[in-house]
Amino acid sequence: MISKIELINRLQSVENRHVLAAVEELRGCGKLLDGSLRSIALCQAQLQEANLHQADLGFVDFHQASLDNADLSQARLQAAKFNRASLQNTNLDGADLTSADLYKVNLRGAHNLTEEQLAAANALFGAIMPDGQVYDGRFNLFGDIARARWAKVDVSNPQSMADFYGVSCEVYRQGQTKKELVLS
Repeated sequence: MISKIELINRLQSVENRHVLAAVEELRGCGKLLDGSLRSIALCQAQLQEANLHQADLGFVDFHQASLDNADLSQARLQAAKFNRASLQNTNLDGADLTSADLYKVNLRGAHNLTEEQLAAANALFGAIMPDGQVYDGRFNLFGDIARARWAKVDVSNPQSMADFYGVSCEVYRQGQTKKELVLS
């Protein structure tokens, strides 16, 4: 029998087929769903097309990982770090993104992703949204505001915030209006 540590090490393989096999072995022995993978580092992991349905991946560091075409439906991703990761065409149906760091993540084509899921994240600065547009700041996320303050941006000034997000002031204001409509 292969140890949990050995399977986790296989998740970091550069060969996607080895990674997918490790995911299935972890699922088969119950380690994908039971929290055994919480807080591990999967930086630059090649998880394309991985079946991570219902996986408990809270606090996992996915920095620069590729999760393109993966199934993250119903996954527990609380406080996971997806900095500069690619989640193109990923299924995020019901995934818990509470406090997730989605800094510069590529969500192009991601499906079953709701405004509520995104609004629960910690940061989306620089993210490419499912429609291919750059995130416009509409959710006023804690991590993004903290980053803006750190950069000495006047967070009360719409033009300054638009510049910070790299969008026009009109787009930034429209995003703020959409947020108000969602909350009312």
